[in-house]
Amino acid sequence: MDQKDIDRTRYFELKKQLEEASRLYYKEGVSPMSDQDFDFGLKEMEALEAKYPELRGNASLTQRVGSDLTNDFAKVAHAVPMLSIANVYSAEEMAEFVKAAEEGIASLDERSFDSEQSSSLRMTAPNSHTWICERKIDGVSLSIVYENGRLKQAATRGDGAQGDDVTLNALTIADIPEYFDAKKLKIDPSEIPQGTFEVRGEVYMEREAFERLNEQFILEGKKIFQNPRNTVSGSLKLKSVAECKTRPMRFFAYHIPDSNNKTHEENLLQLKKLGFHTNEYWKADTVDEIMKISEQIGASRDSLPFEIDGMVVKLNDLAMQRALGTTSKSPRWAIAYKFKAERAYTPLLSVEFQVGRTGAVTPVANLAPVRLAGTTVKRATLHNFNEVSRLDLHYGDTVGVEKGGEIIPKITDVKKELRPAGAVPVTAPEKCPVCGEPLTHIDDEVILRCENMHCPAQVQCLFEHFVSREAMNIENLGPALIASLIATGKIKRIPDLYRLTLEDLESQERMAKKSAKNVFDAIAASKERSLENLLHGLGIRFVGRTSARNLAKHFRTLEAIRTATVEDLQNVTDVGERIGKSVYDFFHTERYTQEIDELVALGCPTEFKGVVKTLFQGQTAVITGTLPSMDRDEARKLIEENGGKVSGSVSKKTSWVLAGEAAGSKLTKANELGIPVHDEAWLLAQIAAADSGDISGEKGDTPKATSGANGQLSLF
Repeated sequence: MDQKDIDRTRYFELKKQLEEASRLYYKEGVSPMSDQDFDFGLKEMEALEAKYPELRGNASLTQRVGSDLTNDFAKVAHAVPMLSIANVYSAEEMAEFVKAAEEGIASLDERSFDSEQSSSLRMTAPNSHTWICERKIDGVSLSIVYENGRLKQAATRGDGAQGDDVTLNALTIADIPEYFDAKKLKIDPSEIPQGTFEVRGEVYMEREAFERLNEQFILEGKKIFQNPRNTVSGSLKLKSVAECKTRPMRFFAYHIPDSNNKTHEENLLQLKKLGFHTNEYWKADTVDEIMKISEQIGASRDSLPFEIDGMVVKLNDLAMQRALGTTSKSPRWAIAYKFKAERAYTPLLSVEFQVGRTGAVTPVANLAPVRLAGTTVKRATLHNFNEVSRLDLHYGDTVGVEKGGEIIPKITDVKKELRPAGAVPVTAPEKCPVCGEPLTHIDDEVILRCENMHCPAQVQCLFEHFVSREAMNIENLGPALIASLIATGKIKRIPDLYRLTLEDLESQERMAKKSAKNVFDAIAASKERSLENLLHGLGIRFVGRTSARNLAKHFRTLEAIRTATVEDLQNVTDVGERIGKSVYDFFHTERYTQEIDELVALGCPTEFKGVVKTLFQGQTAVITGTLPSMDRDEARKLIEENGGKVSGSVSKKTSWVLAGEAAGSKLTKANELGIPVHDEAWLLAQIAAADSGDISGEKGDTPKATSGANGQLSLF
């Protein structure tokens, strides 16, 4: 293998690793590697692209902004691209940036400025420009657009060109003004910006608020967040505004993209005058002054109520900012000086395998105590078993530990030269450390999971699943109340729900009599559900809502399912060998059959109450976007009730797509594959026609339509 082959292999290794890290960071709020390691990897990619230009493309991570876009929100185009700021980690790199910017300014033609700015430029001494230094808040960027002084829209960074519309969630943040009140702000009404006025800033969460939120999540049996930044990222994308209100987010304003001011400092003063919280700032004229300010900011880092991960340095003169412009990814007039994470080395004593409420098994390292960032560290996260393999971790290893805002620190490297003789490698367990069931990887996930919903570690999850809308649909019995009932010993097993008294519910913290009565009535009402609701709620391994409905439709009664053979079960539509065996085993395991007997005695549904319809029999639909009069769950139920199957992703096997407003990548893929796309009106019309008998054909025929590719339904 020659050097080019070695370089290309390294490039594609980096590409795969960094793209996955970027996806996890922006889409799932997980930080699998430190910012510094990510940035160094990106610089290595840039160097390889410079050496082999054919590797560089518009889609390369070196040429684009990371994206947090999802399919769940409408898209908003940014009037001015919302770029990311490049990072440096040393005084030398800072000096290079400042020199490049000042040389760029010196080379600018005066035609780049208007007459007043040109005069100002001539009076400015060469290589002498003012820089504004601000703390770099470790949060999530947000664009807020006001129209004639009233908030019109708020959007995330997205991919830089467009972001997700999170207006309603942004309005839950007290620091963001819904409108500018001149009287309240004690300013002249003429100072209220008219027309379109955009403000950009950072949404963040203070440390104490973050810790309180995690404490509440622990009480409710929920998975805790990794750090404040990831908490904010997830909170801004919540579909429930009511839930978003419970997340204590804050906002710092730091930028006006289209400003009539002359300097960035004037922008900050205007933002403050309009009622925004703005970051403290310092001014510098030289690299030495910039670095002294960075030392000052770094020294106060641990005393701040919020997380910072560095310092942002911006050219103060806005005309010069505009003239310098941007690359495809970053402005040329701003840079982020990132603090290096503090690292300490200590021996690995043992590894615990923790089972979360969703069955995810996470390795956590127990360490010899070591001082780090002002605290004593005894434990560190290992994230997943891919990370354990990457580190080639052995018991007794001396490991590097960093703390960068996470709840517990993370292991970054291993000093293999200090490895004890005969050290045993850390390997993933084959069975759940809590219930003993085999562990599995699902759909190529990195995470190792225990799929036994009856595992004691997942009791909260099982209850949440049982009462969910897809299962027994017990309204008002949410995670917090479930956690409280478990903590007070009122419920331990599913049948206990149906033995709860009004007094049991009223005794729970913050539970009013009316609320308790609502829950009590909802539990009673759930007994009138259909058999498929109970089957789905029981948490039988591999049995989802579709297979539960198919089993209920086929056998009609619970008793028929309980007495069915493996072969009988496997012959049901979309059940097959794996699900059939799982259902058979469930109904022939003593601890489960005892619960079933109790649930039957307590009045839970044992018969299928649905109507068997065949309008969409044999067809697979995908739902995307926002429908006019129903949510996706209602649409799914309609399709399934009429014999169809609903999938979460578009493929060649998809029969048609039901699309609403703001449909995303699923619609794009459907069009690429030539798959028919329909709207809500079409769906309702087809069902109405079938119910009235207007659709001709024998039972099970698909709706009348022309046949598209692969014989799929098409009305076009």
